[in-house]
Amino acid sequence: MRFLALLCLAGAAWGSQATSNSTTSALTSEYDDDDIRGDSVAPVSDDDVRDDDENKEESMVQSDTTAGSESRAEAEVTGWSRAMRVHRARHIRWMRNWSRRYTAWFRRSTRTYRARLAAARRRHAAARRNLKQIYGVRMMRQWRAHRVGGLVKVVRQYMRSLRGLRIRQARALRSMAWRYVKSRRHYRAVQLRRRSAHIRWYRRRMAQLKRLRRRRWVRRRRLRRGGLRVLKRRMTRLRRNRYLGTVRPSKNYQVSFNIKPFGTRYNWHNVLHFTTGGNYGRYGWRIPAVWFFSRSTRLHIRSSRRGNHNDGCDPRQHLPRHRTTKVTIRVAHGRMDVFYNRRLVCRSRNYRHPTVPKKRVKVYVSDPWYPRASARVGQVVYRPLGRVVRRIRRGAKLMVRRTKPLRRNKYVGAVRAAKSYKVSFNIKPWGTGHGWRNVLHFTTGRNRSRLPGVWFFSRTSRLHIRAGRRGSWNDGCDPRKHLPRHRTTKVTIRVAYGRMDVFYNRRLVCRSRNYRHPTVPKKRVKVYVSDPWYPRASARVGQVVYRPLGRVVRRIR
Repeated sequence: MRFLALLCLAGAAWGSQATSNSTTSALTSEYDDDDIRGDSVAPVSDDDVRDDDENKEESMVQSDTTAGSESRAEAEVTGWSRAMRVHRARHIRWMRNWSRRYTAWFRRSTRTYRARLAAARRRHAAARRNLKQIYGVRMMRQWRAHRVGGLVKVVRQYMRSLRGLRIRQARALRSMAWRYVKSRRHYRAVQLRRRSAHIRWYRRRMAQLKRLRRRRWVRRRRLRRGGLRVLKRRMTRLRRNRYLGTVRPSKNYQVSFNIKPFGTRYNWHNVLHFTTGGNYGRYGWRIPAVWFFSRSTRLHIRSSRRGNHNDGCDPRQHLPRHRTTKVTIRVAHGRMDVFYNRRLVCRSRNYRHPTVPKKRVKVYVSDPWYPRASARVGQVVYRPLGRVVRRIRRGAKLMVRRTKPLRRNKYVGAVRAAKSYKVSFNIKPWGTGHGWRNVLHFTTGRNRSRLPGVWFFSRTSRLHIRAGRRGSWNDGCDPRKHLPRHRTTKVTIRVAYGRMDVFYNRRLVCRSRNYRHPTVPKKRVKVYVSDPWYPRASARVGQVVYRPLGRVVRRIR
């Protein structure tokens, strides 16, 4: 009997040890899957947890180093501004701090989990020792009383209690491991979202800085190529005979500056002066120049042109004292416009041929020939406008933009015919030819459909203009003036008010009063430059515009 009792005790002890080892191995294998291995959530050994943390830290530092190397490569290609370098340094500092906090939290959470796991295992071992001690006492009592049935019963109770304790221990360890995994996953998701938001903000801000860098680079390139030139930035008091530099003159240009007058003086007082060398008396010595009238803040603006070296425009409005006003002087479209804070205050239409000197122009703020004005001036900008193309008004259709040599049977499009219309084009003839030479032709498909059609007379540059009307398909108007060779002329044909008017450079050269009932076809009108029925004219044509005028109401005299 003693042998049977000892055998039962040995079996119970061996079973408890085997079940505890199997529980730990099962728990380890259960939490060693692919979903949790990346977060190190299984209750594994300390070396595995340490290796996992080291791998995370290395991956974070490696990703940060990779981003830094990419940024350095990009910097070598595009060049960095100071703001971009500062922004990148702040980004790298933030990423390093984030990586440090991220790794430190994972290490801290791992240490906490290991400590709790060890404490739980100690508690479970103590519970097993207490259980073994309690049931050992009971077994000895049954052994001393020679009760084999009671001893077997106590052994069975001990086995059931030990199995229940083992199950509770496994559940507690599994719950602890799952809470650990859940907390790590949540922290990882939150931090990765925060990191992604920061990277998006960094890239967006860097793109803004790159665009700003690009604009500055374009401005500098324009400076090198003789484009936009900022001559003076800061607002400072005017000083007599202050030379700022030189600019390359242009036929169409714009000069802008900010001015803040604080007083007036007797006689003329200069603000700024663009000149090729002198003050007055020659072309190019004022292109432009700005003064104050005597004892006022009203501007006196001069700019030379063909026929008058001292023409200009004087706005009636006085500049307010102790307030900054942006003044813009624009010479383009054959006129000079003056703006105060983007508002037109003066216009002169005499600048069809402004002065364009061949040498560079000196800039003074203010000049050496007059006393300085009582004002502060800044943001002095000279901007060449290059070739100016007029805007096409609403309702008009641009058929040909660039000026090109004429080509026979060149179809450029179709327009919807109107009773009152205007056709305009630029033409530059370079020769003549025998017989009729076509320039352009608006037609519904036949030669006799002309609304309008333009030809050159034989061996001349005189225009022959035809447009159909009720009663005659070949009526029109023939200007007596010949077009000058190798020079561009703007021709405008207007059919309205019961007449046909022909203009050369806005000057009336021909009129016919027979167009009370002009031809208005129902289908669309084809446009040829030039048509297929006549040889082409020896000329260049561009800016062909057809503009319907709508319903025309006669003016009451």
